[in-house]
Amino acid sequence: MLDRRFISSQSWGANIEFPSSRELRGSPHYVGGRYPCRSVAFVPRMILQKTAEVKRDFAVLDPFMGSGTTAIEAGTLANAVYGVEVDAYARLIATASTTPLSRQSIERLYRVLDDIEKAGAVAGDPKLRPSLANIEYWFTEQSFDELLSLKSYLFGLGLDVAEHNLLLTAFGDIIRACSKAERQSLKPYISTKYDKQIKPTIPEFQKVARQYLNAIEKLDPTDFCAIEWLGHDATAFEAEAPIDLAITSPPYINAMDYTRCIKLESAWIGTCDDASLQKTKSLQLGEASRRHQSVENWIDELCRSKFGRLLELDNARFGTAVAYFDDMAKNLSSVQQALTEDGKYYLIIGNSRLRGVEIETHRIIAEIAIMLGFDWSGYFTYKIKDHRTSIPRGDRGGKIDIEHVVELTKNKNS
Repeated sequence: MLDRRFISSQSWGANIEFPSSRELRGSPHYVGGRYPCRSVAFVPRMILQKTAEVKRDFAVLDPFMGSGTTAIEAGTLANAVYGVEVDAYARLIATASTTPLSRQSIERLYRVLDDIEKAGAVAGDPKLRPSLANIEYWFTEQSFDELLSLKSYLFGLGLDVAEHNLLLTAFGDIIRACSKAERQSLKPYISTKYDKQIKPTIPEFQKVARQYLNAIEKLDPTDFCAIEWLGHDATAFEAEAPIDLAITSPPYINAMDYTRCIKLESAWIGTCDDASLQKTKSLQLGEASRRHQSVENWIDELCRSKFGRLLELDNARFGTAVAYFDDMAKNLSSVQQALTEDGKYYLIIGNSRLRGVEIETHRIIAEIAIMLGFDWSGYFTYKIKDHRTSIPRGDRGGKIDIEHVVELTKNKNS
């Protein structure tokens, strides 16, 4: 349970200090823990606990669900949890980390892990090879063969969907460790400066899978809401039931290239290939390839008034930013239509700097929201404590230290 002072200190413009995310080790948040740019779980926890104080029954939506941070926190407090997410690997992690397992399933999976040494004798099934160009480049021949053998073993177990998803997620989490790619960088690359100690496949899988099982054991099968998926497109979705509360962390402008960051893991578990990789990338908000879409005139005018200097410096990046806010307007409209009267939408977002031009993303999104039938009803910030990249980056940046949380309330007249 989050310390009560974090709830009581929430006020307009407050700067809140949250605990380190390392305190979440051993919880379901640990499942798929190396998925890039995960949200700080204490933020939705605080919001959900505050909501639960005044509402007995409520439904929660995360339209940029990612790997499931909001859903994990909402599972024991909400009556229903809905999600939208474009990336299939993220959906797998979110589903696995929010699906309680019966005692029989947990005991069965522990027996599987006790017998996992048998995987070394299983011939790798060629049909299960990852379908990604030059995939062999990232692995030694021994590691590649061991991974294919282990994957073939897991797919031959005949487990039910929830059991298989958990082991498959654990398998995805060991891919980087068993590759030649550097673990401390989000984007895969083979370092010539830092030595990489490639982990042995079976011991690494044993370790990760047991940690995942220990985490999932903490979910109560009788009192936990699984995710109900509303689709893949955060800019256009419909909820059949009314939503009381939406919480999300949308991508940033010039977003992290998630598809590239997780391409090795995603290819191995079968959620991407060369064709789907590019398609998924093109659907992600903040992606440069989306800048050629037509945008609403009022969005374009608003962006020119807020960061028109960027247009003079870099027309392409200005176009990417405008398309981003146009996409966010569509997202705001979809959420607004799904919310109950007085429903709230919390957006967790970092501001951006493009070509030296500061873009106050949180303020622009709030202004767009007001135009679409929201009131900007609250706001706080917090400092991100646990950046994952530890390789020195000099002055090349790439980190956002402060995130802004904007509280929007659906206008009664909308």
